[in-house]
Amino acid sequence: MIRGLTTAAAGMTAAERMQQVLTNNLANTETPGYKASNAELLSFPQQLLHVMDYGGANPGLGPAIGSVATGVVFQEGVPWFSQGDLTQTGRALDVAIVDSTPPGTYAAVAATAGPGGGAGAAGAAGAAGLASAQGPVAAGPGGVLEVNGRPLAVVGPNGQALTGLVAVRNPAYRGVALTAAGGAPDYDDRGNPSYLFADTAGRVVGIPGQAGWEGASLRVGTEADMGLHSFFPVAFSSGQVAQGLVLTRDGHFDVDENHILVDAAGRPVLPVGQDGLPILNGRIRINPDYDGTDLFGPDGGPVVDGNGRVSYSVIDTNGNVITGRLGTVDADVAQLTPLGETEFEVGNTLDPAGVRPLLRPGTGAIRPGEQELSNVDAATTMTKMMAVLAQYEANQRVIRTEDSLLQLAVEQVGKVNA
Repeated sequence: MIRGLTTAAAGMTAAERMQQVLTNNLANTETPGYKASNAELLSFPQQLLHVMDYGGANPGLGPAIGSVATGVVFQEGVPWFSQGDLTQTGRALDVAIVDSTPPGTYAAVAATAGPGGGAGAAGAAGAAGLASAQGPVAAGPGGVLEVNGRPLAVVGPNGQALTGLVAVRNPAYRGVALTAAGGAPDYDDRGNPSYLFADTAGRVVGIPGQAGWEGASLRVGTEADMGLHSFFPVAFSSGQVAQGLVLTRDGHFDVDENHILVDAAGRPVLPVGQDGLPILNGRIRINPDYDGTDLFGPDGGPVVDGNGRVSYSVIDTNGNVITGRLGTVDADVAQLTPLGETEFEVGNTLDPAGVRPLLRPGTGAIRPGEQELSNVDAATTMTKMMAVLAQYEANQRVIRTEDSLLQLAVEQVGKVNA
């Protein structure tokens, strides 16, 4: 009975968090470039049921008779970077991005230091210590789960990499799949998880779902939620942050009173230099005397009108003209954290010195005069919201029923008639 109450309460908590994610997605169906967060309610962990042997020579647990789930848990909400639909707006300040992320299976591995940043070379601080690696998940030497020889990272409940841990194939597991949806363990018909947690020496230290390991799992996905994607770099300043560096997919740009190109939040859009990376002290100044129709060329460069005037110039913070253009940068989305509606923090930091090494020159195509719409499917989101509400109400009824039974037990058990 107590287990039923605990399971129902856990289900209500998970459903509430799920509903918050879905509500935020639905509220941003009209936000250009918005990326929906994808979250699931998982039946995790499971416990094995045994026949109790009370009278035998060796009292204790008898044969296993199956498994039982102990409720559901909320899987970390991960932004879904699938391409939003493009629409032609005819507005000169609108610019859309079309990603070129290779399709396939991806998995999170520990970020490693290296030149150039990006996936597999995210720098010592990579966001939550993760990077994306493309390829199938396989069991390598010692049963360690890996992608192309790189061990998969064990991810904590908040999406951070748990250092000093690896996942190894469970020798007791009799199934086929090494992971289930999103990187959670698969379970065989005897309740054995497909993988266990071990230290770097191969010693098993934890079991998925066991006390203290409830939120630990792997992260396995596709190009929609992992890998390198393209973004516009933006200068961020707020509160104690004098100058920061963030990314956005919202190309619905505007200009401020100084004719500087800004994003939807009013922050300056940074130009990229000849190395393809953001110019931190650069600004894109739209020429108020420009008389043409288009502001940006196919590569993001300036356009010249019939009178020979350029559509914009790139200047430094002192107003001096420098070399640069509107462009994109690539970032490993395993290292991004949503910051507001369409901006993303890279590497859990706003410090340009920490962010810039995590970026690569952009590979996405620029579409001037077009706008990327939100990738939220309103109908699907509403359906999920109704399903989550039904699950919440079902768990609520379980608690009410259990409460009634407990009250009946207190009032009737041991009652002596006068």
